[in-house]
Amino acid sequence: MRPFCMLLSIGCLWCLPVLQGCSSDDPSSNAETAESAPDDPTESSADATQTPAATEATAASITEPVDPQAEVKEVFQKLLAIRTEPDPDEWQAADKKLVAFGKTAVPTLAEGLSNPDPGARELASMYLASLGPDAEAAAPALAEVLQDESPFTQVNAASTLTHFPEHRAKAIPVLIELTRHSDPNTRLTAVYSLGNLEEHTEEQVQAIQAALNDENSDVKLAAIKVLGQMGQPAKESLTELQTLIDNKDTSDDLRDAALASRDQIEQALK
Repeated sequence: MRPFCMLLSIGCLWCLPVLQGCSSDDPSSNAETAESAPDDPTESSADATQTPAATEATAASITEPVDPQAEVKEVFQKLLAIRTEPDPDEWQAADKKLVAFGKTAVPTLAEGLSNPDPGARELASMYLASLGPDAEAAAPALAEVLQDESPFTQVNAASTLTHFPEHRAKAIPVLIELTRHSDPNTRLTAVYSLGNLEEHTEEQVQAIQAALNDENSDVKLAAIKVLGQMGQPAKESLTELQTLIDNKDTSDDLRDAALASRDQIEQALK
């Protein structure tokens, strides 16, 4: 919505009567009359021209309030329209604008989670996930899409809900299940999300440990790093980490990561 304002122009007609003595022949009377008149005949005209300007300034300051959600929706719809074949510059500009709204965008994004278009739900869940704890107002809507048809929406919703203790119990089982999903990006996000939790159950550790054998090197690398960050709870993974280290077919980056994680776990056990 573009705010608009109406400027009110006021024309004023000023009459300056000339006061003259009527019945006095005394020169002093004429002098007094002359003294009572303005020294500069343009002075009153100057005052008159200030009045419309002041009125316009006042009118300009009275505008309709801006609805921030209308602006957020406009940008969101723009991203939704170009998401399949985006022009890089156009996408970047719109993305930057939506991110700049911060938590102000939460109501519109939460509404997007109930959109019948799967693409809209995916987009909304992605931006809510980027807000982390600031997306708390959208938690009920995120919980509703934990079983969404799109794994992308599921993993983003579950990842975001881990920030909120009252919703964490619902989100963790979804993340564990998604570590076995056919889509590697979904598995990758699920592994990292489980690793970012403050506390780790045996089931969570086992799900991450299983990812050490993932066919995708990025998912495997994520699992290695996460296990190292977990420290003591990941002690059962030391044997598999050592196997990766000793395997001649292990790439250098995976071996280096496995060495670092092994050392982290062993240090935590001391």
